[in-house]
Amino acid sequence: MKKILVVALALIMCFALCSVASAKTYELKISTTQTDSSMIYAGLQAAADEIMAKTNGEVKVTIYPSSQLGGEEDMIDQAIAGIGVAVLTDAGRMSSYVNDIGIFNMAYFVDSYEAGLKVIATDTFQGWVEQLANDHGIRVLCFNYFDGARSFMQNKEIKTPAELKGLVTRTPGAAPYNESISAMGATPYNVAWSEVYNSIQTKAIDACEVQYTSAVSSHIYEVCKYVTKTEHINLFNCLIAGERWFKKLPAEYQQIVLDACYNKAYENAMSIVAAQADMEKTLVDNGMTITEVDKALFNEAVAPAYEKLGWTELRAKIYEEAGI
Repeated sequence: MKKILVVALALIMCFALCSVASAKTYELKISTTQTDSSMIYAGLQAAADEIMAKTNGEVKVTIYPSSQLGGEEDMIDQAIAGIGVAVLTDAGRMSSYVNDIGIFNMAYFVDSYEAGLKVIATDTFQGWVEQLANDHGIRVLCFNYFDGARSFMQNKEIKTPAELKGLVTRTPGAAPYNESISAMGATPYNVAWSEVYNSIQTKAIDACEVQYTSAVSSHIYEVCKYVTKTEHINLFNCLIAGERWFKKLPAEYQQIVLDACYNKAYENAMSIVAAQADMEKTLVDNGMTITEVDKALFNEAVAPAYEKLGWTELRAKIYEEAGI
């Protein structure tokens, strides 16, 4: 009897040790320019929590706000190299790898979150996603984080594209942004978002084009008096990681990561859409004037930008494919 008990205990210990040995932890550090008080940060944290819960902590996810890990381009390079980092970025950055995906950051490409989701679901868009993975080692975990629509903010009232002429306006710097802003009449200028408040305050630049979430969190109302409500770019963000890191995950965990990222991004986007009126009220309560404009004028003005970047036919093709 003693011998049987000894053997049984030995087997139990063996199985326990094997189980511990087989449990592997996969670490992912998510880098974002967003602050830890931003709405999108909350969405990233929700995805991280769900991933860790559903993998029993074997996929450990940590969020690093305010570019604590470094600039976007450096982080993307690290992800491609196989390091366990993910980056919240956008189509403008991804266009450096797959040019046509940059159309997503063009002015008046989509006019709502729902329209953007239809584009993401098209075969054309999914082909770009596959190209990022297969040709460039970039795994799109989701492309449906949303930060709202971008509008011009400055210190004089503007109602038409003609009135934008000569207005030095901060943009993120990627070609879709620059060409869109130029076509509408303003002069694009690339500077880090963290420098925009001081740049406008010191008159180094005249304006910015930005979504309400960032305008409120940065107190842009302290240096700008007017919002020209063009809503020219509905800003979708993507969360990307390295394909090499992603492929190390068991298939079950890969699906958990993809599902958590998409679902929590969608929930977060719905919160941001619902908060638009309150954020606009915050801007008004802090002294800003909202100028409603004829968006058709601005939409017409950006047509040459699509032509210049070779995206006029692509735009029509995607609209037909997406049914928008």
